[in-house]
Amino acid sequence: MSRLPLTRRRGGSILVPTAISLLVAALLIWSVVDEWRFAQQRIGVAIDETEQGLMIDVVEPDTPAAQAGLQVGDRLLSLEGNAFSTLSELDEILERHQEPGKPLRGRIERDGRTVDIELTPGTALDLAGLLAKFVLVAAYLGLAALAGRYQKQDLRARILTIFVALVAIELAIPDGHTLGTLAITASVLFWLLSTGAQIGMELHLVSLIPGRLPVLKRHPRLVWGYYAIGAGAGLGLTGLAVHQWYFAAPGGPDLLGVAETTVFLTWAISAVGILSWQAWRADSARATNQALMVLAGLLPWAIYVIVSSLWSGWAGLDPDIAEQIENIVLLIFPATVFLAIFRYGLFDVETLVRRGLVYGSVTVLVIVVLYTLLTTALPLVERQLGTQTGQWIITACALLIGVLFRPLRHGIERLVERGFFPSRRALRYLLIQVARGLSTQNRLESLIQQLANDTREAMDLSWSAVVAVDEPQKGLATAFSEGIEPKQRDRLTWLLNERSEAFEILDRLRRPITVNRLRRQNEQAAEDLSTAGAEVLLPLYFQRRMIGILCLGRKLNGELFRREEIELLDLFSHQIATSLENLRLFQDATYEELTGLLRREVVLRQLDTEAARAVRKNTPLSVCMIDLDHFKAVNDAHGHLFGDRILARVAEVMRERVRAVDALGRYGGEEFLLVLPDTDGEGARKLAEELRRAVADLAFEVPDESGTLGVTISIGTATGTSDDDDADEFAARLLRGADNAVFQAKSSGRNRIVDGS
Repeated sequence: MSRLPLTRRRGGSILVPTAISLLVAALLIWSVVDEWRFAQQRIGVAIDETEQGLMIDVVEPDTPAAQAGLQVGDRLLSLEGNAFSTLSELDEILERHQEPGKPLRGRIERDGRTVDIELTPGTALDLAGLLAKFVLVAAYLGLAALAGRYQKQDLRARILTIFVALVAIELAIPDGHTLGTLAITASVLFWLLSTGAQIGMELHLVSLIPGRLPVLKRHPRLVWGYYAIGAGAGLGLTGLAVHQWYFAAPGGPDLLGVAETTVFLTWAISAVGILSWQAWRADSARATNQALMVLAGLLPWAIYVIVSSLWSGWAGLDPDIAEQIENIVLLIFPATVFLAIFRYGLFDVETLVRRGLVYGSVTVLVIVVLYTLLTTALPLVERQLGTQTGQWIITACALLIGVLFRPLRHGIERLVERGFFPSRRALRYLLIQVARGLSTQNRLESLIQQLANDTREAMDLSWSAVVAVDEPQKGLATAFSEGIEPKQRDRLTWLLNERSEAFEILDRLRRPITVNRLRRQNEQAAEDLSTAGAEVLLPLYFQRRMIGILCLGRKLNGELFRREEIELLDLFSHQIATSLENLRLFQDATYEELTGLLRREVVLRQLDTEAARAVRKNTPLSVCMIDLDHFKAVNDAHGHLFGDRILARVAEVMRERVRAVDALGRYGGEEFLLVLPDTDGEGARKLAEELRRAVADLAFEVPDESGTLGVTISIGTATGTSDDDDADEFAARLLRGADNAVFQAKSSGRNRIVDGS
């Protein structure tokens, strides 16, 4: 994620498992110690090793080098009487002679003249830089903690948690001013390998926001290509680094720099390109906003990579300005992802209470404590106990803060939820209970009726209403809670149907809206809904389709809906839409579209289930085979559309007269199968006669309006107990008996009942 020189790092941290927390805390403390030692040894120059010797390339203002009169272009000759020509020789001399507060005497060459110099190393600790590092630590720590809470439910959260962990560890590595060669080499190699892993995870992550890329849906194995590309990039950069350090000739081409630039440019452009495509193809405003917020976090980093890689003037930019730009770029990513999670529900989570105040409180507290340790406690302890002992004590205190971070966060979280969001917490719990209760329903009508009733009760409303697009019936399914008059129900149905202005506006906005805000879109529609007592409209969306509206009346206590409640209802509406669509899929697989009866395979499976139960409990079971008389002649004479109307009406009449425990399904073209648990022969014949008479009483107006047409049915019944049969044999015997009986009924004149037991 970071785009830093190979010898520079920025601070970061993550709180996932305790081991990583302690590792990051230790690295941060190590960074502080490294910066503190560097401040004591700092001279304020950049030295370039050339064929002519060690040349001063940069002299920073207000540093010992500037105060000693050093200038750009001076050649270093000797220090403390020891001559040198390489950086390694200079480092050895500094290690032997440099002590805090002790002046160093040396000799330089300037314009062909030899000049003696004297300087005292040491500058003030860069507290602003350390504070910036801790701010980044807090930002990435909070994001990692938040994503880690949801990683079990959401693959995107799991990837984000690991991704941020790697970034945090990478950023926490010390800059290496006072580290040995081995430590610097190890940190660089870790950065290169971590870069490869980050490439694979970030490309995978942006391919899942807001939803999975279509190509990954069709070919899920392609996701491993991301990680193969990342692994290749990481290993390739590592190999080039090792080759350039140990095998390449001095002064040769910088292959590592070229490869690093190519990798980062490709990475940045690919990530932004994929996420831009995801935002463009998103099927709802909510999903679009999720992708755009994450894109807003990645885009500054991508621009930073492109500009720092391709613009030649970047190298001449003031280092302080470049560092500030880098810190801002790194801070934007966690900030925008926080917004994507909290404002637009990036993760589909059940815990909806905002945690921003929690993490902000913990962050401020940690920063204040660490700042106090570094600026006040450290000098005081060093004066009392000595430098080495003081550093160990401060390090132990900082590690203790890391260990106490989790319980501290939990404590503040509980206080914030109870003290600042008690009503939100209670409403969230009630809405979750409502959503869970919907899963027990298996009919669309009963589900939306329960939704209307439970929502009214949970939110203490005057009423609530649900309008669901019932696609199989090509119409609307409506449900109203108590508190709505019959005339008001008819008006709301008209105002919220799929051709209404309100439905069209919600379909376009794809987010909840109050009736008051609806006035900006359509004054007349808002006025009509307000007159009916409506207060809030929630669109029920599934994928690209709007499948209904949840309309809420006014609160009984007279209060208006708060923004937090609207946001909770927005998330709640997605759970409702999922329940509706799951039920629709269940009904499509269970019930036939034309008649609304069970499908053939379903009713046969129900027969097997009831036969097994009858065998187990030794109870009677009856089966009725029902056939429409002369139905082929009706189709031939009046057409199949008329025949379909007859089938649908006959099915409706029969469905109204059977019990809830009975299973009525369409067995064939004009044949129906009825399974009657715990029913003996007399009960089966009685119900069959009731069905026969009800159908015979029907009258259908023929298409040419020349008169009406009546229909009749023939019914064959079969009843029995299991005897010595097993369940499968018992079910088959009853089915054969009913089938033979209906054949006899049709052969003996139709419109009658025959018992085939």
